[in-house]
Amino acid sequence: MKRKWKGVLLLGIFLLLTAVTGCSDHKTPMKGYISDDDVYKIVTQFDENTSYTKYAYEGTLNYFGYADEIVPQTISKRNQEFTDSLDIYSEKCASYYLRLPLHITLTNWTTDASNGLSLSTKYQLESKVYRPAGLDSVYYYNREGGGFILRTFGVNKALIIKKPSDITCRAKWDIEIEYDANGYLVRESFATVNKSEKNKSECCYGEATYTYEK
Repeated sequence: MKRKWKGVLLLGIFLLLTAVTGCSDHKTPMKGYISDDDVYKIVTQFDENTSYTKYAYEGTLNYFGYADEIVPQTISKRNQEFTDSLDIYSEKCASYYLRLPLHITLTNWTTDASNGLSLSTKYQLESKVYRPAGLDSVYYYNREGGGFILRTFGVNKALIIKKPSDITCRAKWDIEIEYDANGYLVRESFATVNKSEKNKSECCYGEATYTYEK
């Protein structure tokens, strides 16, 4: 199985690199993004007393048009135990595809670095979708109903799609991540800038939505 995945990934990366060559940089952000101070104010309003014991998620993934038996194209899980992480980022409390934090609190958002590693959820979230030391940026937007939306535009990154199996895919990505008024992840979406449902063999894109139960 590992050999099959290696072949899939190498071919996929080759197809992707050839597909995006010559494209514009796609880096111009949507208007209306907010400042870091505004994001911090939103996070301070998250109600940490709102807690859940179960959650569910549904997702779809296209990886260069490969068949479902090679790269599963859909995922649907219900009544999953929700193991929250209020103080620090944890992969036990992370999203299916991109390992994004499922729950943001003021505490874990601002956790200081320890042992030379940044443990803040803010850093962990952003580092999953762009290279903090690179030339790209992330942009935050107000979300209707509370919370925020994080977006990237044409980010040049080796994106790690953790499941259904470890895929590292270097390309230019448009990414959109949505958190509700209490800091819970409700949607993750990612796509190469050449996304086309008519030419699935030339691009990669995926999306998952999340719901929570008490």
